[in-house]
Amino acid sequence: MVLQMKFVLNRNLIPPVLAAFLLMAGSQASGQWTQQTMQLRPGWNAVFLEVHPEPENCDAQFSGLPVESVWDWNRTTESAQFVQDPSTLLPGAPGWLTWFPPNHALAGVGNLFTLRDGRPYLIKVANNAAPVTWTVTGRPSLRRVTWRPGEVNFVGFHVGMQAPAFQSLFAGESALAGQPVYALDAAGAWRAFSDLSTAKPKAGEAYLVRCRLPAKAAGTILVDSGSRQGLSFAGNAAEQSIRIRNASVGARNISVRVLPSTSPPVGQPPLAGPVPLEYWRANYATTNFGWEPLSAPLTFTALPAGQEWNIRLGVRRAAASSAAPGSKYQSLLEVTDDVGTRWLVPINADPGDASPAADSGPGESQYAGIWIGEAVLKAVSQPAHPSDPSLARPAGSDFSFRIIMHVDGAGTARLLRHVFLVRKPPVMVSDPMDPNLNRIAEPARTVAVTDEALIPDIIGTGEIVGRRVSSAAFGFEQPVVLTGGAFGAGTLNATLTLDYDHPLNPFKHIFHPDHNNLDERFEQKLPEGKEAFTVARSLSLQFTATDPLGLNPPSWGDTELGGNYRETITGLHRSAIQVSGNFRLVRVAPTAALNQ
Repeated sequence: MVLQMKFVLNRNLIPPVLAAFLLMAGSQASGQWTQQTMQLRPGWNAVFLEVHPEPENCDAQFSGLPVESVWDWNRTTESAQFVQDPSTLLPGAPGWLTWFPPNHALAGVGNLFTLRDGRPYLIKVANNAAPVTWTVTGRPSLRRVTWRPGEVNFVGFHVGMQAPAFQSLFAGESALAGQPVYALDAAGAWRAFSDLSTAKPKAGEAYLVRCRLPAKAAGTILVDSGSRQGLSFAGNAAEQSIRIRNASVGARNISVRVLPSTSPPVGQPPLAGPVPLEYWRANYATTNFGWEPLSAPLTFTALPAGQEWNIRLGVRRAAASSAAPGSKYQSLLEVTDDVGTRWLVPINADPGDASPAADSGPGESQYAGIWIGEAVLKAVSQPAHPSDPSLARPAGSDFSFRIIMHVDGAGTARLLRHVFLVRKPPVMVSDPMDPNLNRIAEPARTVAVTDEALIPDIIGTGEIVGRRVSSAAFGFEQPVVLTGGAFGAGTLNATLTLDYDHPLNPFKHIFHPDHNNLDERFEQKLPEGKEAFTVARSLSLQFTATDPLGLNPPSWGDTELGGNYRETITGLHRSAIQVSGNFRLVRVAPTAALNQ
């Protein structure tokens, strides 16, 4: 069966029969930015754009090429004009967007200005021109086919060099199974494939497919990254996931691998290098869990029809090399199955030092902010032990308590007993050009406050929006400066002293006459040692390069830190008590200043 497609713009300008053939020379996939290379022959070419081009405007993309016109089918109108009445097709006709070169006689009536990803196009090359190579640099598209029932749809497919047959591609879709599929032949006619069990779509080529009923077919597998723009690990984001669903009627073998990046187009963030990508390995049979670099392809053998494979991915910025300001780590994730469906997922990540604290300046600590976590005590010394009373021995069970720390822009760490994380509303000022208008002088942000009485002065009047985080393990009033090494890499130390008469001293009880530090008449204060003793705690937090729990999440070393915790307690017993364990911290707010 031959379906004639005549596009009459000017009978002297364009021949009455379309001649089209597209040869896909190969797609060089090489990163968040990839190049789709197509060979355009004289006459008409039906192409499927697999990337979002950069730049996207038609004038720039076709500059220097012998292209006479480009046609984009607008599916918001009825398809009858597309199939049954092509001889009436004119620039500006309902259902078509058209581009002509700036020096073309019909350039003024063109209404197609930009190219979009995941779209089919008809491209007319001058009949007397030689075959020309069109190379498009852009981000890979995750756009799926949107089928319009009861019509012939102009579509393309995400496939590799070896593609599934149309029969396999449409298996299980009653709206598409057995329906005619047309491709442009060298004579300029839309010709139906005679055998859909052997005919296969080509990468970068567009087809006409009749759809009877609502349909969803877009490939034998579907990839969902949460966004058509792929995976973007911006700011402090360290983990995301992709879902791969088997959309065919049989089991599929799936492979996932990372491809390197090509050079970004002019005006885009420079390439800092490949994304330091890792995946979560979970083997429940052997209870083997952990994060591993995604250096070799991942495979899933025989994923059942209709089921999903969820891959948890992360970026380990701490392991990445230093990057130039404004650059991004960029890569591409290739997802394929055993019959030839192929999806490309763009991935980018900000470098570890690309997200400093909100109110810090250049050159200030990348760790600035509020850090919250816990210490877990696992061992304690036994003063009455006959052999070594100072040795910390494994305890019968773990004991944990919360740790709150703040790191300022200079990298100085402070231990907090509590902190208020409060939203400070934006500061509005009158626009100097128009007093009736206001503009934002200071955007809304989260502030960290250690004294509740200061909150009204910091955020102003109105409703207080935020939360209070506290730790019951400490009794000091003001933040305690930690000394020693650098936060995140060295060992920090502090000594906390509870005076024998402090309300939180464990020996003191306000309602017990033998533990109130007063004489029998409740008149004279007793000296230390009569009823209570001063308690001192010497803390030591040693940061380690690896997670003490052995999980090593991708954000470790960047927004998650921890290591070994030790403490020496004096005053509770005539001998010092030694405790040890580990600690972990997570940065919850990049606030470089307290009470600001």
